[in-house]
Amino acid sequence: MASAFRSVVREHPLRFFFPLAFLLSWYPTLLSYVGVRASGINPLGVLAAALIVSGQAGGRPGVTALLRRMVRVRVGLQWYLVALVLPACFAFLSLALNLLFGARMPGHEQWVKWPEIVDRFIIMFLFVGLGEEPGWRGFALPELQKRRSALESAMLVGVAWALWHLPLMGTEFRWNSVPAFLVSVFAGSVVTAWLFNSAKESVLLCMLLHASVNAVSSGYVFQLFSGADQSRLWRIYALVWVAGAASIAWRTGPALRGIRRDP
Repeated sequence: MASAFRSVVREHPLRFFFPLAFLLSWYPTLLSYVGVRASGINPLGVLAAALIVSGQAGGRPGVTALLRRMVRVRVGLQWYLVALVLPACFAFLSLALNLLFGARMPGHEQWVKWPEIVDRFIIMFLFVGLGEEPGWRGFALPELQKRRSALESAMLVGVAWALWHLPLMGTEFRWNSVPAFLVSVFAGSVVTAWLFNSAKESVLLCMLLHASVNAVSSGYVFQLFSGADQSRLWRIYALVWVAGAASIAWRTGPALRGIRRDP
């Protein structure tokens, strides 16, 4: 019986991974429906699902392959710069455009909170980056790329990634910002897949990128605005990410690997 189950998981690993990732992440929200005081999402559920399904589908070699992607550090300095600097560039470009289109200039007491980015980055890396990226990019993306192009695989991961955030809609993300957030998720999935494939399938780089996005954008830039100014920032931010993802896809093609240099 156990061997038969493992055989099914081996043949269709993602059919088990995605439901398990949702269940192990959404349990606080699900418990709240039966009277337990809990809410939100636990990102570590995605990591747990990846480890469980990797073990069932590939045994110890499968888990080892996933763990090696998580600690792959020799990928080239340029990809570390992409992971750490690109999200900040997108965030501050969006900030500048928001001000250009009429947003209120943040006060001095808001600007000087920038050192908090470092603390938020560490928390996001150890909780969100570590929790999500080994599953979305370390496990699901390579499985999808066995049969599909990297671009198509990135979009499919983006669908799951977007749906995974549903319990946060209307709470962490206001309803009028949800469409822009979902657009940014799809664009971010393309950019992260490009980084993953270009940096020798290093999940570590994806974790750094994810932590940088959350620390700089959500943790700092978006806190500088409120009301209509913040809603406008969401729309601008989503378009900036779409432009970045489209540029990468255009220059690299469906493989999403590195930057192609024209002769």
